[in-house]
Amino acid sequence: MAEQEINQDGGSPEFRFSPRPNRAAEIDWRPWGAGAFARAGQASRLVLLAISAPWCHWCHVMDETTYSDGEVIRLINENYIPVRVDSDRRPDINARYNQGGWPTLAFLTPAGELIGGTTYLPSDQMQKLLMDISGLYRAGSDQVTAAVEGIRRQRSEMSLPAAQPPDGTVAANLLEVIGDLYDQEYGGFGPVAKFPYPGVLNLLLNTLLDGYIETLDIMLRATLDAMATGGLYDRIEGGFFRYATERDWSSPHYEKLLEDNAALMSVYAQAFLLTGEQGYESVARDIGRYLAAKLLDPKTGAFAGSQDADETYYNLDASGREQKEPPAVDPTVYAGANCAAASSLLKLYQVSGDSQYHELALGALGFVWEQLWSGAETGQGVYHYFDGQAHLPGQLADAARLLEACMDAYETGAGELWLDRAIAVGGWLLKALEDDKDGGFYDGLPGPEGEGYLSQREKLLTENSVTAGGLIRLAQTTGQPRFGDAAARALACFGGVYVERGVLAAEYAVAVQRLLDPPVRVTIVGPPAEMATREMIRAAHRARIPFRSVEILDPEVHGEDLEATGYGYAGQPVAYICIGASCQPAVFDPGDLPERLEKGRRS
Repeated sequence: MAEQEINQDGGSPEFRFSPRPNRAAEIDWRPWGAGAFARAGQASRLVLLAISAPWCHWCHVMDETTYSDGEVIRLINENYIPVRVDSDRRPDINARYNQGGWPTLAFLTPAGELIGGTTYLPSDQMQKLLMDISGLYRAGSDQVTAAVEGIRRQRSEMSLPAAQPPDGTVAANLLEVIGDLYDQEYGGFGPVAKFPYPGVLNLLLNTLLDGYIETLDIMLRATLDAMATGGLYDRIEGGFFRYATERDWSSPHYEKLLEDNAALMSVYAQAFLLTGEQGYESVARDIGRYLAAKLLDPKTGAFAGSQDADETYYNLDASGREQKEPPAVDPTVYAGANCAAASSLLKLYQVSGDSQYHELALGALGFVWEQLWSGAETGQGVYHYFDGQAHLPGQLADAARLLEACMDAYETGAGELWLDRAIAVGGWLLKALEDDKDGGFYDGLPGPEGEGYLSQREKLLTENSVTAGGLIRLAQTTGQPRFGDAAARALACFGGVYVERGVLAAEYAVAVQRLLDPPVRVTIVGPPAEMATREMIRAAHRARIPFRSVEILDPEVHGEDLEATGYGYAGQPVAYICIGASCQPAVFDPGDLPERLEKGRRS
């Protein structure tokens, strides 16, 4: 990555408002930073923190109404230091200050401590709240002090208990929670608004790949079918909207996010692998069509982050949409979302055999590596986003997704350089973000002093779960126990709290399954560029088992390794299977490999 592209801060001070007419820019917004908090202290004012997102419908409504109200503008400018933050670009701030949705409105002391907050408010309620809060603060009210101390106490009580290594009951416990939330009439999980919850669907898929359970199969199929036939799915342009407001999946919020669609592409591809239902592959391909048509930048190979909501547009038929300007696309390239898209496209390639998905995946992943990976030696890791420059280094979620994507690229035969890159990312994670004392991974590099809760690093469940899963894979492929040991320590951090996180702990259960599962290792010997070798590699991924690691040895490069292991090569690709400590005879026919893996895994 070129040195001039590196930006140590959270991004440019440019603010993104609703694309429709509004006066929100008349508020004296400042970027997040020590300067804003210093100014608040000097002026004896509170910081008014607004967290929005470029795809967020109600954020745009608030810009067009509440933040366009003249009296609201005056009250904010005269009584507060207003700070505006983009949730997509600053996930670290969003994770600490979000007040239950977007838009978020939070009131902070000049030290960055939270007093309280809310989500969308109409202008009349906003005016009253602005006057009440500023009045209480100027008067030195005990209510403000009590609110700060109460939230400070709540945060201290959120510290993780002593490590508790997870066992085989984790998935069963969460599946019970998931079963209680299952909507038997409409599919999905929860009583009212319907979110896709790809983590939950992944847990169902992995459990079913390990063995048929009728109740789980019903939950999975009913939910996938309801999502694909209901209002959540765009049957004209492809892709899924973020969520639906009704139990029956109707009345969606029409924004489309790259990260959500990437996750669902993988889910439907995996569902096709499990069930053989062609409709699931069609949905996965349709998501790929959407990504390529609407979010892909063909010049860079990277995907844009999201597409805005527009209810009128999405209620038109195909010909009507052709006559109307489509909703705006946020061209920002996010590292983690692009890596997730690459992983899902590689999964779709594995089950479909269509090489276009392989090419799309490597294009996006290559961009992230060249433009957003700073190199392990710099200590900065992965930069979170790119808008012409790279911004916000060192976020755990981005590095975790990059590790997974590098492993996926290597295991589909894209080349050993991707394994080398995975090792570099894994090494950086252990060096830069692991808690050497108690285990687990912090969500980012140490934050700057004087910027509120950012100075306090946190350990987040989902991010640690994804990281652990990638490190387990890396340990099994490389034979380096340091990676697997770090993964086990990270999962143990949450062994005493995962159940209370409910459906949000699904990724944790998947990582624990991988940790406890007997390792399935497939070593494929053959020239990676040859079609026969690629077919053997794909065959290894078509087996209906939850986990496997695929090692690829080019006989021209790994001759000494082949001699050391006793693996032979007689001019045609060959696969060697080891499950736990038990190894099987060589497989020469790719058509036999899935069945051999499935029988060996279950014997």
